[in-house]
Amino acid sequence: MRTHRRKSRPGFATVMVLVVIGIVAILLVSLQTVAWRGAAAGREAVARTRAKWAAKAGVEAAIAAIAFDTAEPDTSNAHTVYNDLAAVSHAELFGATYSVVHWDDVSKRTVDGPADTHAKLNVATMTADALMLIPNMTEDAADAILDWIDSDDDTSPLGAEDSFYLSLAVPYLPRNAPPRTLQELELVEGVAPDLLRGEDWNLSGTLDAEENDGSPPSGLFPPDNADGVLNAGWSEYLTAASSDGLDGGWAASGQPRLDLTVATSEEILSRLNSGASRAASLTSDQAQAIQAYAAATPSGTLVDFLRSDLADLAQAAATATGDSGFSAARARQIQPLSDDQIARLLEECAFPAVSGVPAPGKLNINTCSDEVLQCLPTIDSSLADSIILERGSRQQGFVALTDLLEVPSMTRDRLADLFPYITVRSNVFVVVSRGRDAATGTEVVMTATIDRSSLPVVIKDLVVR
Repeated sequence: MRTHRRKSRPGFATVMVLVVIGIVAILLVSLQTVAWRGAAAGREAVARTRAKWAAKAGVEAAIAAIAFDTAEPDTSNAHTVYNDLAAVSHAELFGATYSVVHWDDVSKRTVDGPADTHAKLNVATMTADALMLIPNMTEDAADAILDWIDSDDDTSPLGAEDSFYLSLAVPYLPRNAPPRTLQELELVEGVAPDLLRGEDWNLSGTLDAEENDGSPPSGLFPPDNADGVLNAGWSEYLTAASSDGLDGGWAASGQPRLDLTVATSEEILSRLNSGASRAASLTSDQAQAIQAYAAATPSGTLVDFLRSDLADLAQAAATATGDSGFSAARARQIQPLSDDQIARLLEECAFPAVSGVPAPGKLNINTCSDEVLQCLPTIDSSLADSIILERGSRQQGFVALTDLLEVPSMTRDRLADLFPYITVRSNVFVVVSRGRDAATGTEVVMTATIDRSSLPVVIKDLVVR
């Protein structure tokens, strides 16, 4: 027995050594695995950080271009800001790149630069008749949208107000004000997500890969036909992001708009004649007449100068205030405002917003599609086609609203009807910046809504994914 024990000790020791070696090997493998995973996680974190900062660089480049154009606008070309934004829409950085593109409904393709929210109709400006011009819109949805936006509790014939929403399993109240986002409309009775979003399921305004892969209705969202065209449902026509600020946004001269209700005739003369051609320069009498009318009619609008002769406005102001400064004889001698003078007045001046609430944005006739333009209130298909045809003949676009007077059948009265709804200068842009790490392909998408209705420009919304 003793001999047997002596012979077994080396075998036992060998087994123990092998066990220890196995345990150590397992520990080393585990440590290596943990270290590898940690290193991989670290590399992924670094890659995502690099992609995120690249995406942010794209947003900052767009902000810089927008701010520069706001302070130093090109008054001879309506497309300059878009060309400048396209010029900074792609860049290679240290180990990363960024790209800013959007789907353009006019050319039906992806183009460089941010999207112009004023290329669509702000839902807060829509009428029931206008909403019904949007494809697949229903009467109950149109009425419910208007009920959601208006401030009263009166229910439209097919709409919905407080009583309906409070009766739901999860009750809530309607906004009774313009929606803050287009997605908010999905809370409105009768508004289905697939109708609102179409193929643009994330409402990014870009044709993403999953929105062009031919997914059937039973497959991955969104269903699409892989035709290379972004069919965006109602979001092709509507927006909630565009804004005219408190008084129409920054002036074409790169200054705050001149408040006509408190400006002196000297200030009006100086502002409107600065840099103006001889044909566009005001006379002293014209400036005094503008000042007199604005001071006597603080609730007036710029449309008044389109609809009425300046002499009549001056006489009305004199009658309202009892001021004999503009007698009937003198008023008759005041020269009517020319188209160029009207253009300067519309570009540089404002009657301040009485409510103190930023106004919904107008439709930019330089960037909207024909289909969207025909959904505009007070416009018919013939006039819309004429505007699109005239726009196509202008390399610089419509630089001033009065350029529309060169459209056949357009008059000052018709332009006055359109003035509350249209503009030639946009204030709000959506920047979809895709940052990409060059080494790993990791991507970060940063979506920023930029508002330049005042300076410095404001980031109204920011989403990172």
